[in-house]
Amino acid sequence: MDYHLVLAGSMKATWDQVVFSFRVYSMKFSQRVHIPPSATLAMNSAAQEKKKKGETVFNLTTGEPRVPLSSFIQEGALKAMQSGKTFYTPTSGIVELREKAFEWMNINYGTHYTLENSFATNGGKYALYALFQAFLETGDEILILDPYWVSYPSMAHLAGATSKILSTTFENGWKITVSEIQNALCEKTKMLILNNGSNPTGVLYTREELKNIAKVCFENNILLVSDEVYSGLTYDDAEYVSCGEFSEFVENIVVVQSMSKNFAMSGWRVGFIFATKEIISQLSTFQGQSTSGTSSISQWAAVAAFEHSKEIMPEIKHELEMRRNIFAEKFEKIFQKKIPVPKCGLYYFIPMHFFGSVGENSLEFCMQMLDRANVAMVPGIAFGKEGYVRCSFGGEMEEIEQALENLGKVML
Repeated sequence: MDYHLVLAGSMKATWDQVVFSFRVYSMKFSQRVHIPPSATLAMNSAAQEKKKKGETVFNLTTGEPRVPLSSFIQEGALKAMQSGKTFYTPTSGIVELREKAFEWMNINYGTHYTLENSFATNGGKYALYALFQAFLETGDEILILDPYWVSYPSMAHLAGATSKILSTTFENGWKITVSEIQNALCEKTKMLILNNGSNPTGVLYTREELKNIAKVCFENNILLVSDEVYSGLTYDDAEYVSCGEFSEFVENIVVVQSMSKNFAMSGWRVGFIFATKEIISQLSTFQGQSTSGTSSISQWAAVAAFEHSKEIMPEIKHELEMRRNIFAEKFEKIFQKKIPVPKCGLYYFIPMHFFGSVGENSLEFCMQMLDRANVAMVPGIAFGKEGYVRCSFGGEMEEIEQALENLGKVML
């Protein structure tokens, strides 16, 4: 390691200043943290910078349902604070929440979980991070399908693992086949992560497709991590099938859930892991030595959400389905292109040429549109697919419509 002693200003620096400067400039960061920032957050930050300058920016990067928080959830949080439920909670989550969570899964998705299979985390994102840390080691390999959620490869890297990207295409419905998974397996393969209700494509797998994927993972002793955080946002009466339904393969299946999308509680940071008793036990120890658990108030708010899920979820789903439809109608009217309508989630994954772009550099295109049209989108390269952009319909209706109008004025 090279050490550089830097003295700012004059040679009259005190010894304390010299020591401090030496320590700062000789610091070396771990190779694990050499990861790209989240493209979604980066574009959102760029949009916020323009807003600070007084410009109006129309944000299509939103990774959350921007709908008013349910009064039931607000009352649940307020009641918890008023009754003094503001102290440390059990590492795995309060029993009341874990019970509500597994009951919700069993009722809605035909799973057979119990309390010992239910674990509360600081959001679905931390649930995935904890799983990667708990299962992956240096030299291990994880199978990731593209287009993928932007954080999967970085999380694998932070765990010391290598990501093997399995490509899907628009022509095959953005889906992977069992034979493609089998061909990708090797001695180092430890895990397959499947985002059903995909971010960014919104693709949904059928029961048969999921069962076949679960079977091949079980037969090859590969952990199947099923990211199901968009399960409540299905449209056109599409059925959502959870991998947790396949009890015959349960030893090799971990399901990740979240309150962020299904209940519009993104800022509350409550997620869940559903897995075997042994897996939950290990994760509880890991969480105990990292975050110590989830905010007490957030947990009680989530309890209230589950208690009123039949009132809350349909309203959110209806609102987002309406926004999804308006987006498609407006896009087709402006650009004279019919875009495939997602069956699940919050996003359209759109070929750049649909906007009239002749290039393939999605990052450059998104930066140009932010500069010229004041519209923020996420480049497809962040999801492993060049030539596409992701547009969210999670924001307010007026913002969605104005964003598309601005893009039309610039591109047409």
